[in-house]
Amino acid sequence: MIILDGFKTFNFRLFIAIFITKLLPTIYLTVRWYFLGYIPTDWGFNIASQMQWLNLVYEIIQEMFIYPLYHLLGEALSDSKEFQNRVRGGLFVTFIVYSLVSVVVICATRPLLVLMAQQEELIDMSITYIRLETVGIIINSLWSFTILVFVTLRKDIYMYITLVIQVVLSIILDTFLVSDLRVSAHLGVNGIAVTNIVANFINLCVSLYLLHREGILKLNKNDFVPNFKWLLKWFNIGKYSGLESFCRNFAFMMMVIRMANSINQSGTYWVSNNFIWQYLLLPTLALSDLVKKEVAEDITNIRKKTCGYLLMSFVFIALWLISIPVWKPYMYYVINLPMYQDVYPVVLVQTGFYFSFIFNNAIMDSTFYGAGKTLYLLIQSICISVIYYGIMFILYKKDIFVPTLHSISLMFGFGILLDFIPTFVLYWRFLKKKQIMIDLTFREQDKQNDTLLKDLSDSSLSPPLSPALDPTQNTKSIVDFIDAIEIPNENGDDGNNVVINDNNEVMENRETNRDVKNIEDLDIE
Repeated sequence: MIILDGFKTFNFRLFIAIFITKLLPTIYLTVRWYFLGYIPTDWGFNIASQMQWLNLVYEIIQEMFIYPLYHLLGEALSDSKEFQNRVRGGLFVTFIVYSLVSVVVICATRPLLVLMAQQEELIDMSITYIRLETVGIIINSLWSFTILVFVTLRKDIYMYITLVIQVVLSIILDTFLVSDLRVSAHLGVNGIAVTNIVANFINLCVSLYLLHREGILKLNKNDFVPNFKWLLKWFNIGKYSGLESFCRNFAFMMMVIRMANSINQSGTYWVSNNFIWQYLLLPTLALSDLVKKEVAEDITNIRKKTCGYLLMSFVFIALWLISIPVWKPYMYYVINLPMYQDVYPVVLVQTGFYFSFIFNNAIMDSTFYGAGKTLYLLIQSICISVIYYGIMFILYKKDIFVPTLHSISLMFGFGILLDFIPTFVLYWRFLKKKQIMIDLTFREQDKQNDTLLKDLSDSSLSPPLSPALDPTQNTKSIVDFIDAIEIPNENGDDGNNVVINDNNEVMENRETNRDVKNIEDLDIE
């Protein structure tokens, strides 16, 4: 009965919508891999695999600028004017930042490839491919921004429209540019980059039109230039997730990708990694986006819906295990992988480690993103990326750790497993700080408490507790120090009116459109 109640709290409608948005790109990726399978390995997968480190560079930017928007757009959803302002300003800033980074990447492509230990004979061909992909990534970043806006607005149909366009265009263009068919131009991996540029550009145009149709991008004389005051809040949230992503991705690039390149196994590891992320983790990544959105909208969803998130995570693990027997035939017959015998054991070795990742990423990390607690992500990343991978790097330099495809997979897997420890500690501390107890019983009393909490929030009469009387201030730790940090708001003041500050949090009441202060300090029996 409790299990059924847990599933009832899960937002299946929104989850399915997000899942489909992630499933559709996987369809054309499958077709693309099939075409790549007919290209000699060095010309195909080994060159295409250089997208690993390039994607990690842009992932740092994405996690600094895009992911915090789940919190910031959700926060402004009840104020249409401010929401429109943040969308317009966000698009502009995203374009500027991605363009600047792309200029650096284009100018430094050769030294970056040398740094990542790409095979000497493939560097010139890889340079052309990387530079073309960089142009496509700029366009894709803006389209990804619009998808996030559609998710926030719950405009599922718009997401489906743009994604169907991407799938259809990608398959058609890959057929004429990449495949081994007679009608193909046989451009190899460069054809993939051209496909991405064209498909992303058309999708961006369609998405901008849909946003304009919704009135989001309509301008008048008074708001022609976006108000950028909120960018300070964006930066203060994003700087921690950006630093966290830098630590994590830099460690992955130097300790995993570079090592895979050095033993000429970059293509095999790239395919293995993509098989996990594009197929096996697909429902987990959809759950992750769902958690970010729901926590950003209402922090009480942590208590009410986390049980449903946990139950769905166990379902995903069961599906993962059930799918193991079909991996090899799928790799060989559907994806057309020439190295499937090497890919299969890598995926199998990392399977158990990724089970901890499901809970870590989809629930705990996503809760931090939704609540704007990106500094917690930085702490856990330092523990793994600096300490763990630092130790592994020393062992590598001392010739104690010898890189092979199997040993690299184990090293990365144990990093995932160890990351669960600091993440769980910070998550438990976060729940304690917020005085949130995850509901595993779904008692009627809990529902009454939620109602009482909302009533008291509307009245806004309860004074804040002094630090001396606040029971959450009785212990001192590094997390206490972190939680005490005040993030300035868009007006540049001391941040006392910003949602991020634990000791004086402001939550916007979606129904009355009034500010509710000190909600966590309300004494509720």
